Amino acid sequence: MKLLAEWAPCQAVWLAWPFPDSDWADNYEAVVECYWGIVTAIAQYAEVWILVHPSLDEQDFAQKLSTLPCGQAVRWRNDVTYNDTWIRDYGPLSRSSGFLAFGFNGWGGKYDAECDNAVASGLSHWLNDNVAASEWVVEGGALDINERGVLLANANCVVDEARNPHKTKQDIERHLAEQLGITAYAWLNNICLTGDDTDGHIDTIARFVADDCVVYTGRNPTHHDAAVLELLHAQLSELACKHGWTLCELPTPVVRSELDGRLLPATYANFLICNGAILFPVYGCPEDAEAIRIVECAFPDYAICPVPAAPLLEQHGSLHCATMQVAKQSLTSLF
Repeated sequence: MKLLAEWAPCQAVWLAWPFPDSDWADNYEAVVECYWGIVTAIAQYAEVWILVHPSLDEQDFAQKLSTLPCGQAVRWRNDVTYNDTWIRDYGPLSRSSGFLAFGFNGWGGKYDAECDNAVASGLSHWLNDNVAASEWVVEGGALDINERGVLLANANCVVDEARNPHKTKQDIERHLAEQLGITAYAWLNNICLTGDDTDGHIDTIARFVADDCVVYTGRNPTHHDAAVLELLHAQLSELACKHGWTLCELPTPVVRSELDGRLLPATYANFLICNGAILFPVYGCPEDAEAIRIVECAFPDYAICPVPAAPLLEQHGSLHCATMQVAKQSLTSLF
């Protein structure tokens, strides 16, 4: 049993829809427009499975969906409650057979997560009742794996007393090997961008694009996190030498909140791989074009689909954080 690489063919992609009585209250209209853009982009390549919060008007949602040409590719339900929309971190992970749901405690107890923690079990019958559970706390955005079983992760958000008290790195490595088929570990350390509540999820800083290639959030001497970006470059360079990887360096923009001017953790590493396409977050920054050019080179056989994602940054996430793929291999039949 192993965690599938994210380029494995997928049947669908999960979303958890934003709702007004949440952290999205201050930019709710903008983030909903952003989510409709995400739906439209994903639906070109896979089904879209949406959790609609019970507090939302289901008739309004259905009516809006009916106006979209991609509506036939969308399934949705409104009987599962959640606290937050970042389903990447509490949704079930696709394994070579079936799915796995780790525990979720709001990124080490920072936020209320009781409802989020119950989502994976609530989705079980959509996944043929084939969701195994682990009480260990691990977020999906903290893990990236290639087909050789090498896990790329930032230790600060995995080996953490606030997530798994009294567990050593060796304990956690053994558990991940048992549950996800990890054969080797490529750990980063002390890499976290300003505003990142996750303590440095790997999906914001470095991603496998193939077994031997990693793209990452690149150096920028004018960036407020310039020292962290230099440290990331140095650590990845060491890992690349050890594992025989090629590295591709993405630009890193400086982005401030449109609501209050605070610095936001904007990166281009937070893309979604989906059935021969890269859904790529763009932010209306001068660096967008260069980032697209680099990812085109990193994924020469993929269609690159830019997706406006600036509203997601207001809650310190982006496109990959808002989505969770359902691999075809993990499903034995549909529904």
